[in-house]
Amino acid sequence: TIGLLTLVFLMIGSITTDVIARQQPGSGYEDADNGPGSDDLGGAQQEFERMITPEYRRMGMRVEPLPDGSLRLRLPSEVMFAYDSASINPGFVPTLREIARFMERRRGIRARIVGHTDNKGSESYNLDLSLRRAESVAMFLSTQGVQNRRLTTQGRGEQDPIASNATPEGRQMNRRVDIVLFRRARGDQPKRN
Repeated sequence: TIGLLTLVFLMIGSITTDVIARQQPGSGYEDADNGPGSDDLGGAQQEFERMITPEYRRMGMRVEPLPDGSLRLRLPSEVMFAYDSASINPGFVPTLREIARFMERRRGIRARIVGHTDNKGSESYNLDLSLRRAESVAMFLSTQGVQNRRLTTQGRGEQDPIASNATPEGRQMNRRVDIVLFRRARGDQPKRN
């Protein structure tokens, strides 16, 4: 418990330091979101397509432009997590690091991370598992330098299937995490002193 308390205090101290630094004129934070192309998704689809290995593609990993101009990265749970787990598989860490690097280069981009499951198990358990998986991805991106304020998470459980849950193949497709990358809203400008 002492180790856990130490970790909590270190995290609080880090967050507090970051917030204080953001409030200081000349800290560099006030313009962090306004670099050239900082909220541009141009070229992102091609960049992410290059990251997808043939094996990941066979498992259902996709990059999809959406009608509103956002970009969805569809990541199959089998690649990212062990069965019934929210711990990220070490083999998928390099892919998540690339996503974090992209977000750090384009600081005006936000990410909505949405976990999904199949319909096996109780609805409440699936909802919880999907949220824990989304939060696990957000936490990892945050450890790579992506600011928490740029990340939102949601667990949808079995609510939004993309295939039939009647077959093993369909259930496998439904177990996924979607990362939707989108531009910062116009009213969501960084605060200036």
